[in-house]
Amino acid sequence: MTLEFPSTVVSKGPSWKGFDALNFLVIFGASYCDVGFDYTNSPIPTHEQPLGIEFPGATYAEPNTPNWVGHLITKYGSANKLLVYNYAKGGSRVYSVKNQIEVMFKRQISQKPAWAPWTSEDALFITWVGINDAAWGSEHEDNLQKLFEAQESLYDSGARNFLFVNVPPINRAPARGKEPNYISWNTELKKATALFATAHPDATVMIYSSWDTFNALLNDPVAYGFPAEDVLKANGSIWVDHLHPTSAVHHFLARDMFAFLIGQAVFDS
Repeated sequence: MTLEFPSTVVSKGPSWKGFDALNFLVIFGASYCDVGFDYTNSPIPTHEQPLGIEFPGATYAEPNTPNWVGHLITKYGSANKLLVYNYAKGGSRVYSVKNQIEVMFKRQISQKPAWAPWTSEDALFITWVGINDAAWGSEHEDNLQKLFEAQESLYDSGARNFLFVNVPPINRAPARGKEPNYISWNTELKKATALFATAHPDATVMIYSSWDTFNALLNDPVAYGFPAEDVLKANGSIWVDHLHPTSAVHHFLARDMFAFLIGQAVFDS
Protein backbone atom coordinates (compact mmCIF):
# COMPACT_ATOMS: atom_id res chain seq x y z
CA MET A 1 0.00 0.00 0.00
CA THR A 2 1.33 3.43 -0.97
CA LEU A 3 2.06 5.71 1.95
CA GLU A 4 -0.18 8.78 1.92
CA PHE A 5 0.72 12.35 2.78
CA PRO A 6 -2.65 14.14 2.62
CA SER A 7 -3.08 17.85 2.04
CA THR A 8 -3.27 19.43 5.46
CA VAL A 9 -4.09 22.69 7.20
CA VAL A 10 -1.41 22.78 9.87
CA SER A 11 -2.72 26.02 11.36
CA LYS A 12 -5.00 28.89 10.43
CA GLY A 13 -4.53 32.52 11.40
CA PRO A 14 -6.57 35.73 11.18
CA SER A 15 -4.98 36.80 7.88
CA TRP A 16 -6.60 33.90 6.02
CA LYS A 17 -9.66 35.40 4.35
CA GLY A 18 -10.14 32.53 1.94
CA PHE A 19 -8.84 31.82 -1.55
CA ASP A 20 -11.20 34.34 -3.12
CA ALA A 21 -9.58 37.15 -1.12
CA LEU A 22 -6.15 36.55 -2.63
CA ASN A 23 -4.67 39.02 -5.09
CA PHE A 24 -1.05 37.87 -5.09
CA LEU A 25 0.75 34.56 -5.40
CA VAL A 26 4.43 34.62 -4.50
CA ILE A 27 6.12 31.41 -5.59
CA PHE A 28 9.46 29.81 -4.81
CA GLY A 29 10.73 26.52 -6.10
CA ALA A 30 12.25 24.52 -8.93
CA SER A 31 11.34 23.33 -12.43
CA TYR A 32 7.78 22.25 -11.68
CA CYS A 33 7.00 25.89 -10.80
CA ASP A 34 9.33 27.81 -13.15
CA VAL A 35 7.67 30.00 -15.80
CA GLY A 36 10.77 31.93 -16.85
CA PHE A 37 10.12 35.08 -14.83
CA ASP A 38 13.30 37.11 -14.24
CA TYR A 39 12.92 39.59 -11.41
CA THR A 40 15.65 41.86 -12.82
CA ASN A 41 14.42 42.00 -16.42
CA SER A 42 10.83 40.78 -16.73
CA PRO A 43 7.95 43.27 -16.74
CA ILE A 44 5.97 43.73 -13.55
CA PRO A 45 2.91 41.44 -13.44
CA THR A 46 -0.34 43.15 -14.41
CA HIS A 47 -3.93 41.98 -14.73
CA GLU A 48 -3.37 41.83 -18.49
CA GLN A 49 -0.15 39.85 -18.05
CA PRO A 50 -0.36 38.25 -14.59
CA LEU A 51 2.87 36.27 -14.88
CA GLY A 52 4.83 39.39 -15.80
CA ILE A 53 5.71 37.67 -19.07
CA GLU A 54 3.65 36.43 -21.98
CA PHE A 55 1.42 33.52 -21.00
CA PRO A 56 2.17 30.68 -20.41
CA GLY A 57 5.81 31.59 -19.94
CA ALA A 58 8.67 29.16 -20.48
CA THR A 59 7.76 26.05 -18.50
CA TYR A 60 9.22 22.55 -18.23
CA ALA A 61 6.07 21.08 -19.74
CA GLU A 62 5.63 20.89 -23.52
CA PRO A 63 6.63 24.05 -25.44
CA ASN A 64 4.11 26.88 -25.12
CA THR A 65 1.96 25.08 -22.56
CA PRO A 66 1.20 26.13 -18.98
CA ASN A 67 2.34 24.41 -15.84
CA TRP A 68 0.16 24.32 -12.72
CA VAL A 69 0.72 28.03 -12.11
CA GLY A 70 -0.78 28.97 -15.45
CA HIS A 71 -3.64 26.52 -15.08
CA LEU A 72 -4.41 27.78 -11.59
CA ILE A 73 -4.69 31.46 -12.52
CA THR A 74 -6.59 30.92 -15.78
CA LYS A 75 -8.98 28.11 -14.90
CA TYR A 76 -9.49 28.73 -11.20
CA GLY A 77 -8.34 32.23 -10.31
CA SER A 78 -9.97 34.43 -12.93
CA ALA A 79 -12.32 36.04 -10.43
CA ASN A 80 -9.32 37.03 -8.34
CA LYS A 81 -7.18 38.41 -11.16
CA LEU A 82 -4.23 36.93 -9.34
CA LEU A 83 -0.85 38.58 -9.88
CA VAL A 84 2.05 36.14 -9.74
CA TYR A 85 5.59 36.86 -8.59
CA ASN A 86 7.26 33.58 -9.46
CA TYR A 87 10.91 33.33 -8.44
CA ALA A 88 11.20 29.57 -9.06
CA LYS A 89 14.11 28.34 -11.19
CA GLY A 90 14.63 24.91 -12.72
CA GLY A 91 17.15 22.73 -10.94
CA SER A 92 16.76 24.53 -7.62
CA ARG A 93 17.46 22.95 -4.30
CA VAL A 94 16.97 24.40 -0.83
CA TYR A 95 20.00 26.69 -1.03
CA SER A 96 18.64 28.13 -4.29
CA VAL A 97 15.22 28.75 -2.76
CA LYS A 98 16.90 30.57 0.12
CA ASN A 99 18.41 32.85 -2.54
CA GLN A 100 15.02 33.30 -4.21
CA ILE A 101 13.60 34.48 -0.89
CA GLU A 102 16.49 36.40 0.60
CA VAL A 103 17.70 38.08 -2.61
CA MET A 104 15.05 38.07 -5.34
CA PHE A 105 11.93 38.59 -3.23
CA LYS A 106 13.70 40.88 -0.79
CA ARG A 107 15.00 43.16 -3.55
CA GLN A 108 11.78 43.29 -5.52
CA ILE A 109 8.60 43.25 -3.44
CA SER A 110 9.39 42.62 0.23
CA GLN A 111 8.78 46.31 0.99
CA LYS A 112 5.35 46.26 -0.69
CA PRO A 113 6.06 48.85 -3.41
CA ALA A 114 3.19 50.88 -4.84
CA TRP A 115 3.09 48.64 -7.93
CA ALA A 116 2.89 45.48 -5.79
CA PRO A 117 0.94 46.50 -2.69
CA TRP A 118 0.45 43.03 -1.28
CA THR A 119 -0.80 42.59 2.25
CA SER A 120 -0.76 39.85 4.86
CA GLU A 121 -4.36 39.07 3.91
CA ASP A 122 -4.25 39.05 0.11
CA ALA A 123 -0.97 37.24 -0.59
CA LEU A 124 -0.26 33.52 -0.52
CA PHE A 125 3.37 32.41 -0.35
CA ILE A 126 3.92 29.04 -2.05
CA THR A 127 7.11 27.01 -1.74
CA TRP A 128 7.65 23.79 -3.69
CA VAL A 129 11.14 22.38 -3.47
CA GLY A 130 12.71 19.05 -2.60
CA ILE A 131 12.70 16.94 -5.75
CA ASN A 132 16.30 17.79 -6.58
CA ASP A 133 17.36 17.62 -2.93
CA ALA A 134 15.80 14.19 -2.51
CA ALA A 135 17.59 12.92 -5.61
CA TRP A 136 20.82 13.15 -3.63
CA GLY A 137 19.92 11.59 -0.29
CA SER A 138 17.36 10.62 2.29
CA GLU A 139 18.43 12.73 5.28
CA HIS A 140 16.52 16.01 5.05
CA GLU A 141 16.15 17.39 8.56
CA ASP A 142 18.98 19.91 8.13
CA ASN A 143 17.70 20.89 4.68
CA LEU A 144 14.22 21.58 5.99
CA GLN A 145 15.65 23.59 8.85
CA LYS A 146 17.48 25.79 6.34
CA LEU A 147 14.34 26.15 4.25
CA PHE A 148 12.30 27.33 7.21
CA GLU A 149 14.99 29.72 8.34
CA ALA A 150 14.42 31.40 4.97
CA GLN A 151 10.67 31.41 5.59
CA GLU A 152 11.39 33.62 8.59
CA SER A 153 12.41 36.34 6.13
CA LEU A 154 8.99 36.11 4.53
CA TYR A 155 7.25 36.24 7.89
CA ASP A 156 9.31 39.27 8.91
CA SER A 157 8.22 41.01 5.70
CA GLY A 158 4.57 40.49 6.57
CA ALA A 159 3.77 37.13 5.00
CA ARG A 160 1.14 35.26 6.98
CA ASN A 161 -0.37 32.80 4.51
CA PHE A 162 1.95 29.92 3.60
CA LEU A 163 1.41 26.92 1.35
CA PHE A 164 4.06 24.23 1.09
CA VAL A 165 3.89 21.58 -1.60
CA ASN A 166 5.38 18.21 -0.82
CA VAL A 167 7.28 16.17 -3.38
CA PRO A 168 5.70 13.66 -5.75
CA PRO A 169 6.70 9.97 -5.92
CA ILE A 170 9.57 10.39 -8.36
CA ASN A 171 10.25 6.68 -7.89
CA ARG A 172 7.20 6.25 -10.13
CA ALA A 173 8.54 8.58 -12.84
CA PRO A 174 10.74 7.32 -15.68
CA ALA A 175 13.65 8.69 -13.63
CA ARG A 176 12.95 5.94 -11.07
CA GLY A 177 14.23 7.74 -7.98
CA LYS A 178 14.61 6.01 -4.64
CA GLU A 179 11.28 6.00 -2.79
CA PRO A 180 12.74 6.40 0.75
CA ASN A 181 14.33 9.71 -0.28
CA TYR A 182 10.94 11.21 -1.15
CA ILE A 183 9.11 9.66 1.79
CA SER A 184 11.76 11.10 4.09
CA TRP A 185 11.39 14.57 2.57
CA ASN A 186 7.63 14.60 3.00
CA THR A 187 7.91 13.27 6.54
CA GLU A 188 10.40 15.96 7.54
CA LEU A 189 8.30 18.63 5.79
CA LYS A 190 5.35 17.71 8.00
CA LYS A 191 7.52 18.09 11.10
CA ALA A 192 9.03 21.39 9.93
CA THR A 193 5.68 22.96 9.07
CA ALA A 194 4.34 21.98 12.49
CA LEU A 195 7.29 23.66 14.21
CA PHE A 196 6.90 26.78 12.05
CA ALA A 197 3.17 26.96 12.79
CA THR A 198 3.76 26.63 16.52
CA ALA A 199 6.34 29.41 16.43
CA HIS A 200 3.96 31.68 14.49
CA PRO A 201 0.41 31.21 15.82
CA ASP A 202 -0.90 34.11 13.72
CA ALA A 203 0.17 32.41 10.48
CA THR A 204 -1.81 30.12 8.21
CA VAL A 205 0.35 27.14 7.31
CA MET A 206 -0.83 24.53 4.82
CA ILE A 207 0.57 21.58 2.87
CA TYR A 208 -0.78 20.62 -0.53
CA SER A 209 0.02 17.01 -1.40
CA SER A 210 1.41 16.59 -4.89
CA TRP A 211 2.35 13.13 -3.61
CA ASP A 212 -1.31 12.12 -3.36
CA THR A 213 -2.30 13.74 -6.65
CA PHE A 214 0.43 11.93 -8.54
CA ASN A 215 -0.25 8.61 -6.86
CA ALA A 216 -3.97 8.84 -7.61
CA LEU A 217 -3.26 9.63 -11.26
CA LEU A 218 -0.59 6.95 -11.67
CA ASN A 219 -2.74 4.35 -9.91
CA ASP A 220 -5.60 4.86 -12.39
CA PRO A 221 -4.34 6.84 -15.39
CA VAL A 222 -7.30 5.89 -17.57
CA ALA A 223 -9.69 7.62 -15.15
CA TYR A 224 -7.67 10.79 -15.72
CA GLY A 225 -7.71 10.41 -19.49
CA PHE A 226 -4.25 8.93 -19.99
CA PRO A 227 -3.29 5.61 -21.60
CA ALA A 228 -2.23 3.04 -19.01
CA GLU A 229 0.96 2.31 -20.94
CA ASP A 230 2.18 5.92 -20.45
CA VAL A 231 2.64 5.61 -16.68
CA LEU A 232 6.39 5.06 -16.97
CA LYS A 233 6.93 6.39 -20.48
CA ALA A 234 9.15 9.39 -21.13
CA ASN A 235 7.94 11.64 -23.98
CA GLY A 236 4.38 10.43 -23.48
CA SER A 237 1.10 11.91 -22.32
CA ILE A 238 2.05 11.90 -18.61
CA TRP A 239 5.80 12.61 -18.62
CA VAL A 240 7.48 15.09 -20.97
CA ASP A 241 10.82 13.46 -20.20
CA HIS A 242 12.27 11.31 -17.42
CA LEU A 243 11.24 13.73 -14.66
CA HIS A 244 8.84 16.48 -15.71
CA PRO A 245 5.07 16.08 -16.10
CA THR A 246 3.07 17.23 -19.10
CA SER A 247 0.80 20.25 -19.04
CA ALA A 248 -2.19 17.89 -18.79
CA VAL A 249 -0.79 16.51 -15.53
CA HIS A 250 -0.09 20.04 -14.32
CA HIS A 251 -3.78 20.76 -14.83
CA PHE A 252 -4.71 18.08 -12.31
CA LEU A 253 -2.17 19.52 -9.87
CA ALA A 254 -3.81 22.94 -10.24
CA ARG A 255 -7.28 21.44 -9.93
CA ASP A 256 -6.46 19.61 -6.73
CA MET A 257 -4.56 22.53 -5.25
CA PHE A 258 -7.50 24.82 -5.96
CA ALA A 259 -9.97 22.34 -4.47
CA PHE A 260 -7.87 22.20 -1.33
CA LEU A 261 -7.47 25.99 -1.03
CA ILE A 262 -11.05 26.93 -1.86
CA GLY A 263 -12.19 24.45 0.77
CA GLN A 264 -10.43 26.33 3.56
CA ALA A 265 -12.95 28.60 5.26
CA VAL A 266 -12.13 32.09 6.46
CA PHE A 267 -10.43 32.16 9.84
CA ASP A 268 -12.96 32.32 12.63
CA SER A 269 -11.66 33.30 16.06
